[in-house]
Amino acid sequence: MDRVGKQTGFTLIEMVTVIVILGLLAVVMIPRFLAPSNFDSRATADTLISSLRQAQQLAMTKAPSANVSLTTDNSNKRIRISYTEGGAQTIDVSIASNITITATTIPFLKSGAANIGGQQTITISPNARSVCIETSGYAHAC
Repeated sequence: MDRVGKQTGFTLIEMVTVIVILGLLAVVMIPRFLAPSNFDSRATADTLISSLRQAQQLAMTKAPSANVSLTTDNSNKRIRISYTEGGAQTIDVSIASNITITATTIPFLKSGAANIGGQQTITISPNARSVCIETSGYAHAC
């Protein structure tokens, strides 16, 4: 009992419903793609923690012959580990150009402890993240 001339396709209501749903998704998703990436600040925080741990390890293995310190440099967009061993040595780690990081210097002792008066916090923005350095030299997200 086939009807002759039966047409198949989408009704107007179905088409309008799909267009409305796509419009709502676009309104929600487009601002997420245009906003500053949360990934860059997270990656910088992880890189900073890793660099602090590397500087701490260098201090424990190379001091007393080497003075080890970590410096965050916002103007040159880098994290620098400096130590003296047969002359000045540096290890530079670049950070993304859209990241702002608190400028600071953290010296490390032979024991691996950070030679700072108390806990120090380094702030990374946009999408604010903080990295804390304890006097023991332990670095972590806070």
